[in-house]
Amino acid sequence: MKDMDELFKEWRPLVLADSDHFVEDGIICHETWNSVNRKILFILKETNDYEGNISKLINDAVRVRPKSKLWLRPTFHNIGRWAYGLLNFPEDVNSYKEANKERKKSLLSCSFINIKKTSGTRTAGKGVELNAIKYASFLRRQIEILSPDIIVFGGTFQTMKDHVLPEMQKKSHRVHKFNNIICINANHPACTKKRILMYDQVVSNYANYIAENA
Repeated sequence: MKDMDELFKEWRPLVLADSDHFVEDGIICHETWNSVNRKILFILKETNDYEGNISKLINDAVRVRPKSKLWLRPTFHNIGRWAYGLLNFPEDVNSYKEANKERKKSLLSCSFINIKKTSGTRTAGKGVELNAIKYASFLRRQIEILSPDIIVFGGTFQTMKDHVLPEMQKKSHRVHKFNNIICINANHPACTKKRILMYDQVVSNYANYIAENA
């Protein structure tokens, strides 16, 4: 994606002034992304001790590396379930079993942004918020380039609301809107809550919003 390449060309040297790496992110699989009728962007905090291209890491983990370390933590298992439910609404909104079965494949239909473009540890610190403040204009441009229909904030809602997308307006429980984008305030996908409860938090709140505005 030419626009994304240009954005990273401007962004990378600013990050590299204070770090030895820049973690690229965005669309996981361009072919699948371009074929879906509901484009979903997940916004997370930072990678956990990974300094490469996170989009390529996820793509490879789904397609050719079933034993990737990516699957050792709950993060992308949960995100894959959420993605399936949102992509297949309203047909399978309550089908957690099917979402669990299709969780890895569903990731290929999505895009991802980390607020902080350098790696961190298991517990994200103040660096995430500082990066949101410092690079707010770049994060907004990245969202504009991806032009999603839905944004799911994985433990990042308040940071993005405070520093990047202050125009978001609440519409219903855990659902806001930024321009025409539906924004869902979700727990961090590595949260220890029951998986089915986290699935319902994302998909059912989206379904309720749609029903209220039908």
